Amino acid sequence: MGQANDRFQKLYEDLHDKMLRVAYRMVGSVETSEDLVQNAFLLALFQESELMRHPNPEGWLMRVLQNLALNERRRLKSHPETSLDSLLDLAGETPANALEDMLPKQLSKADREILIWRFEQNMDYDEIAERLGISETGCRSRVSRAVKRCRELLQQT
Repeated sequence: MGQANDRFQKLYEDLHDKMLRVAYRMVGSVETSEDLVQNAFLLALFQESELMRHPNPEGWLMRVLQNLALNERRRLKSHPETSLDSLLDLAGETPANALEDMLPKQLSKADREILIWRFEQNMDYDEIAERLGISETGCRSRVSRAVKRCRELLQQT
């Protein structure tokens, strides 16, 4: 088990940055690229035994990433967003607390707070993580989930 974990960790370290670049070229968004890479590694973790038995684990992971990116592009093409990105762009051009006013009212206080810290106050993940007392990885996950919930609520309205 330890050897498999070491191999998985090495694969993560070797491929993470490369996968971010590939995802970015496919979707054109840093945030979405980070989410896609994270999801690809989560899928790999759930199917770790299959991945480690595969003759080309790097190719397997890259194929998973490409499929996730293609699915995301199809989703965005068929369901254009009442874009959180456009809200975030607008937040940079408007007075303080503007993003808070534009976020859906149904969004939880915790989600609002983390989105404001990340996108209005431009805090780094490690700063937010320290403030919340969690790991940077946990922080990235929380931001990703908050963005997803916000998008879902924006699409409902």
